[in-house]
Amino acid sequence: MESELLERIERWAKETPTKTMLTFVDDKGGVTATLTCADIYRRMQNLAALLLATPSRHPKGLGLQPGDRVLLVYPPGLEFIVAFLACLRAGVVAVPVYPPDPRKMKKDISMFVAVAKNSEARVALTCSMYYHVKKISGIKQKLTFSDQLPWPEHLQWVITDDLVELKGVEPKLWLPSADSPHASAVAFLQYTSGSTSAPKGVMLTHGNLNHNLRTISSALISGRDTVVVSWLPQYHDMGLIGAYLGTIFNGATGVYMSPFSFIRDPMVWIRLIAKHKATHLQAPNFAYALCARKADKLDDKLDLSSVRHMINGAEPIQGEAIDAFYKAFSPFGLGSDVVKPTYGLAEHTVYVCGGGQQRLWVDKQVLEHENVFRPVAANELSSGSAKEMIGCGVPSLKDHGVDLRIVNSETGEEQPEGYVGEVWISSASKAVGYYGQEMKEISQDVFHARIKSSVSPDEAPPSTEYLRTGDFGVIYQKELFICGRMKDLVIIRGRNHYPQDLEATAESHEELRPGCSAAFSFTDGSDDNDAEKLALVAELRDPDIKHKASLCGKIRSAIAREHGVKVTLIVLLNPRSIPKTTSGKISRARTKKALEDKELDVLYRNEDMIGDAPDGEEEALTVADLEMDRTLEHGAAAKDIASGSTDQKVSSIVTDEPPERVFDFLLTEVAQLLDVEKRVISPTRPLQELGMDSMALTQLQGIINQKYHVHVQEEVLYGETTTLNSLHATLCGNKSVTASNADSNARLVDGTTTRAGGQHKKEPKLFCGCIAC
Repeated sequence: MESELLERIERWAKETPTKTMLTFVDDKGGVTATLTCADIYRRMQNLAALLLATPSRHPKGLGLQPGDRVLLVYPPGLEFIVAFLACLRAGVVAVPVYPPDPRKMKKDISMFVAVAKNSEARVALTCSMYYHVKKISGIKQKLTFSDQLPWPEHLQWVITDDLVELKGVEPKLWLPSADSPHASAVAFLQYTSGSTSAPKGVMLTHGNLNHNLRTISSALISGRDTVVVSWLPQYHDMGLIGAYLGTIFNGATGVYMSPFSFIRDPMVWIRLIAKHKATHLQAPNFAYALCARKADKLDDKLDLSSVRHMINGAEPIQGEAIDAFYKAFSPFGLGSDVVKPTYGLAEHTVYVCGGGQQRLWVDKQVLEHENVFRPVAANELSSGSAKEMIGCGVPSLKDHGVDLRIVNSETGEEQPEGYVGEVWISSASKAVGYYGQEMKEISQDVFHARIKSSVSPDEAPPSTEYLRTGDFGVIYQKELFICGRMKDLVIIRGRNHYPQDLEATAESHEELRPGCSAAFSFTDGSDDNDAEKLALVAELRDPDIKHKASLCGKIRSAIAREHGVKVTLIVLLNPRSIPKTTSGKISRARTKKALEDKELDVLYRNEDMIGDAPDGEEEALTVADLEMDRTLEHGAAAKDIASGSTDQKVSSIVTDEPPERVFDFLLTEVAQLLDVEKRVISPTRPLQELGMDSMALTQLQGIINQKYHVHVQEEVLYGETTTLNSLHATLCGNKSVTASNADSNARLVDGTTTRAGGQHKKEPKLFCGCIAC
């Protein structure tokens, strides 16, 4: 067998069959499912055999052939990983996908349909709970004559709950020989956050997995004593490979929870780390910042001294977030050097390098004008022309076989140390390309690039083919620093501007929501040479502010002053409406497309048609100047919806606090989550219209649970007509949630409906869609 992962699964089952390898927990950290080493091997073998067995010879057989694609559509839980491993063992190609949330079908289903079509999968594996919810949503769609995309009709949905433990399957009759699958065979497709019109399925082989898992294990010094605690989504590369497969590969121990459990209460993750004496963790930058803000809710006796390695990756890394995390958790024994900035991408399986050590301030002007990395002294920081850069570790050709170069993307020539260029990588972790005939040309350009001239002492053979990552980076003192994405680079009059820098300057104005803006270039055909212009789309904290025009003037002035470039177009949006990827990142490309297609939730559009001034010479625009702008004010009138309009089950009173105190509590928490003043919130306006997205609503659910020991059911909280008033009525015993009379604290349990005579029937819990990172 040329899959080292599959070999090790069999090995662990023989050596330590009763060891609990994987554990899944709920919102409170209570165990809901476990798998021993023997369980994983047995269930994998069973399901793999049934994937290949023909229906004529086994009633549950699916008759798939090696190389067929199979969608894996599971909510958070351990069922997914068994199905994934079964696909690998059978030689069929696993396709992990984001499970569409029935409450947001119009938003989620389009990408699911695109992936199903692109992958040419004809079978979808799932669990009974999700299949039940999918079936209900399909019926509802037909009854309401919804215009949203339907579920793909060609898919055969297969529930795997019972198949993994089915008796009498005899895997040896159906499974491939011991030398299969081959290292060059495609193991799974990892879909990146491409557009729905052109989703990109990265083809990763068993050989890619072998090399990347060995590299991660070596770099992180992980083994059988490793303990992972993770909330990362199972369908995303960092969660799937880093958190799940890495644990299994090393015969280690993993404890997992839903991403929504983390968002409801980030401290659950921290408490589990302490409880299970976790050694290795992974999370994107935002998670470290979020945990630091919530750290006041911890027990003084918490011990985090077991932690050895915490990956910070998957999005731009901020020194402020790392500092805040250390400040919050060092009193609990957290080591001073455990947070490791890391670089990776799906096209290189997941991991490239990590363990970043250097944090430097560099000259921003030299970086932008000359593409040169010039660190500045401490006494130069006050000038405002410095930018902090976080090192992401030293790529190792000798130790891990990762050949990383910085290349001039236009000439193909390697850049010397200290000069910015595109990051190119060659290693056994490099994927073979994107799936599909229509992606062949793109794959050739991205995965088979060759360097024309090298400056490295370890000159690669001329035949070496590199992955073009699309990331701008620089090597300084042997360490990799990432500067930004090539595709997002803003080029105005030949000068490079990193959009995250422009966005940071705009977001320094308190009227804008931090981390919720997108800067990009555009052309509008208004001048003869169709020159690129700069646009900024940003969310407002308070949609009702009166000084939108003057705010645009201040933003223009600041960006002109800091970056020497003019913002031609500024578009202000309602809170929590800017397009994001499935992993929660701002998508500049989708924002630009939505702007062109007039699909943004626009509050105010301000376009300055005055010609660009030379770099650094533009004067700040005054309020009077703005009167000349072409502005369009879009109505943001609230829809008054009666608070008692929802038809939900009546429950007993949840709390005996005075209603006005409950209302003030809810109002305060909603205002904090939206980062606005309480006075601007309309209690009769739906929470989603106020700007509360799934993350904010989930956080609110956790806050209510902690305050009143109740669980507001998802179908209520996520309802399109749920308002502050209706939620208040819920907690004061009027409508919308159900309570268990058997619980003295009146705790509301997911799916529990109060019946006459005290009898309770457990309904299928409505799935709450995942948050990716």
